[in-house]
Amino acid sequence: MENFNTILSICRVAMENPNPTLTGHIKRLVAKLRSKGDERNALSLEKLLDSQEEDTTLVPSRITLTKPSISWGEKLTKAVKPPVDKETGNILAEIIFPENEKSKPIFDHAFETALDSMLYEWKHADLLRQNGIITPLSCLLYGAPGTGKTKTAFYISDKLSLPIVIARLDGLISSFLGTTARNIATLFDFANRYKCVLLLDEFDAIAKIRDDPHELGEIKRVVNTLLQCIDNRISNGFTIAITNHEKLLDTAVWRRFDTKIHIPKPNSEVRKKLIASFSHELNDTEISLLAWITIGFSGADVETLCNFIKRKNILSKEKICLIENLRSYVYLNDGVLIPEMKEILASDNESMAYAILHSSNGLFTQEKIAMLFSKDKSTISRWLNKNKEKSHE
Repeated sequence: MENFNTILSICRVAMENPNPTLTGHIKRLVAKLRSKGDERNALSLEKLLDSQEEDTTLVPSRITLTKPSISWGEKLTKAVKPPVDKETGNILAEIIFPENEKSKPIFDHAFETALDSMLYEWKHADLLRQNGIITPLSCLLYGAPGTGKTKTAFYISDKLSLPIVIARLDGLISSFLGTTARNIATLFDFANRYKCVLLLDEFDAIAKIRDDPHELGEIKRVVNTLLQCIDNRISNGFTIAITNHEKLLDTAVWRRFDTKIHIPKPNSEVRKKLIASFSHELNDTEISLLAWITIGFSGADVETLCNFIKRKNILSKEKICLIENLRSYVYLNDGVLIPEMKEILASDNESMAYAILHSSNGLFTQEKIAMLFSKDKSTISRWLNKNKEKSHE
């Protein structure tokens, strides 16, 4: 879009005093830019909306809300030392404080709406208590590795303006099960004392110890200690558990969490946003190609690919065609791409151009394909006709 920087500046000034009409116009402009394939500029406006969004957008009409605050617990400062194992002195958790400059994770719109709804309740737990409603403050995040579960937990703590206390459950489990139960109790005593978000990472570790045929009585005590600690904290502090292996958790564990959120692998639109945020040097057509090729990728997979391409471009004296970078990545990272995309990238340029045109549901025109291969349109047309003849033989 011509003069976009000027438009963005005007929107930024206007959003200092936002109103529904203004944000509505900007959202429509975002949709129009995205419909024309201008993902980069759409993302810039979207970030502006996110950064200026007011908490009052979801406020019930009959209640005046004050600034979100938590009345229970002591303030957790950087002077407070983390909890430790009383015998060995080993640290049981890491404390990380919110950072205003931390970038917001990129979510699917429906997922973000649901998450913000939960956060709105959590932010105003005190107000709900004053009205006789106790809000459960526990959440289980699950999904495939690399989908952003930990980033989501950090996003939640940042939105609550609270430090996050991270305990990796597999690290708490000792060969001495009696020590494990005591460490779990020590961890929760610490979290219950302070205003914080308790993050239980690798939560499925508690399920894995149940497979141990030895000391069944002690294992049961460890599990019961954990479940009781979660129960006692459910209305007195924010608790988030993370697992890549939700099927290992039995129903007794699932019941402890009022909210269970599955974080899926990013869809095409989210992948476009991720790629645009990781690789500012790519144009919209290149971003669309990467988003199409990376179907089935996790967010971490997308970031790894973008970093690979950036490294290759930095180290090369001449700009490398994106197609060639993708082919190199496939050979060095077997098993990441789905078979269909791997087959397309393994073919010659002529066959690949034909596949891109006919397998992408009209996403790429001949002009865009010519840009991707750094060829003129007549060359691409000749390639396509040649492969069309082959397909009819």
